[in-house]
Amino acid sequence: MRFIFTRTTVLLCSLFCLMTICNNANSDGHVQVSEEEKKIVLKGAISKALGEYESHLKGAVEYLVCGPTGKQYESIIVTEASAKDVFEAIEKLGVKPGTAPGYDDEADAPTPPTGTAFLFSVEWMEGENTKRVSAEELLINVKTNKPMQPVAWIYSGSRVLPDLDSDDENAVIPYAFMENSIVALNQGDPSALFQNPLPESTQENLYKKNDDLLPALGTPVKLTIEVNRKRQIHVLIGGKVQGVGFRNFTVRNARELGLSGYAKNLANGKVEIVAEGDKLQLNALIKAVRKGPRVSRVDTVDIKEQDFKGEFDSFEVRY
Repeated sequence: MRFIFTRTTVLLCSLFCLMTICNNANSDGHVQVSEEEKKIVLKGAISKALGEYESHLKGAVEYLVCGPTGKQYESIIVTEASAKDVFEAIEKLGVKPGTAPGYDDEADAPTPPTGTAFLFSVEWMEGENTKRVSAEELLINVKTNKPMQPVAWIYSGSRVLPDLDSDDENAVIPYAFMENSIVALNQGDPSALFQNPLPESTQENLYKKNDDLLPALGTPVKLTIEVNRKRQIHVLIGGKVQGVGFRNFTVRNARELGLSGYAKNLANGKVEIVAEGDKLQLNALIKAVRKGPRVSRVDTVDIKEQDFKGEFDSFEVRY
């Protein structure tokens, strides 16, 4: 009896674990959903069609991401998942659509998109190594000739149109389902699920591909889309990081980013950083401390991400 009970217990535990995994990381092959981490992961590739209409577009791109039947010739990434797949995956995260960009006739001015903010990162293989960048780095602003600044993309959920296939005369369907537009770079296109939040995005033909970073056309990529939620990070910096102004450098950058927390010298020669804020801000701080002040030398950066605790009022040096 004892053997049967133990074996049954193991089977039940295994079943419970499997159910938990399925609930937290649903997948249909094209889309992986992690409800706990508030993110989805898509398979795709750098668009093979980029540059097909070079004489007309002159290098301009209008979409960061499109689905299989979207405008691939002016999109950086083409996903295996459709816009509908992405829409349904975002629903599983508990996130509702916002409002698409439009135009206020009374004010005679465009209205910006609203909705939950998301971060985008892209991964691909370079030989045996994985290259991971923020999606904005794959784009160049043609006016500044610099990479697009990091942003949190707005999930507007697309403009909706009457659903002609439905028996309900009031039924609507996201325009994105028909266009397979997932991430637009220009707010003049309300069909996409995600919108560029920058004021400059009302301008047309503002972005082109970053040839210095973009992998070869057709390169398989993994696209991660996650909610820009508040988190806490614990960072240990090793190298020549004490006696070189590293803590003050960290405080200055953290305050400019609106973060709270502290920087502290440890007895083992490392600098400890604890910071709280949204992930876009935290990513910017991590990027800064990886370089450090001019006279420093950063050898190691160990990062642990934790739940947001709200335990700091400001960012300061601790002794």
